[in-house]
Amino acid sequence: MVAVLVGVTLVGCGSVTARPTPPRPAPSALTGTPIPLSAWERKGASEAPPPSLRQVSLGSIQVVNQTDGAVTDADARRWALAYLRANAYELWAWDHMQDGFLLRSGLSRSPIKVFAYDLDTIQRARSAGATVQVTRLRLRRLVLRPLPSSLRQPFTDHLFVWTPYAFYLDQVGPSKVAWVDGQGHETVAASLPAGAGSPELVGGELAIDPLMGEIWVADSDWDCTAPGARQLLGPLCNP
Repeated sequence: MVAVLVGVTLVGCGSVTARPTPPRPAPSALTGTPIPLSAWERKGASEAPPPSLRQVSLGSIQVVNQTDGAVTDADARRWALAYLRANAYELWAWDHMQDGFLLRSGLSRSPIKVFAYDLDTIQRARSAGATVQVTRLRLRRLVLRPLPSSLRQPFTDHLFVWTPYAFYLDQVGPSKVAWVDGQGHETVAASLPAGAGSPELVGGELAIDPLMGEIWVADSDWDCTAPGARQLLGPLCNP
């Protein structure tokens, strides 16, 4: 993802149909028995992520539901928590150079496209004999918006998977992606100053993963500061 760096009127843009929310998972290893490393290795990881990644809260993050009742406020909050959990696993993988996990974990059905920046910085750091250090943007609001079906083909053309809903991420700096070599020398690959905005539109849907729990499977990720994205998505990229 590009995670570091009012109602919407969609007249004539098609319609969306709410999908039923999956039932909550029954008590399982998610809250009890430790998960063996072999289970994470099957998802492409070479080390086990900390169990604390499953525990997320909204804190000061505001959830805004702009689906006109197609999705309940309770489900919108549930999906928002699932997004935060999936994002925590993504950032762990990025910071620990677990590119195999990004590709095979199930966090996206189009991981090469959705995680393109993460994967590129990991590969470049590895080639330089360095590690990656990521400081995430500060997330202020998660705004749930319907995606018109007329965007299905444009999403496919951009190698994304269209889904009926997306979260608009209202997020600001400071943030930073840096490479750190064996001597501790830091090279900043990208940064954003405090207060500078870097909004995204992340399409996806709720899924229940046997290891990670409820996650938001990110099937598209648009940089709402890019002119091309704003031209295509229009008000979907508005604050």
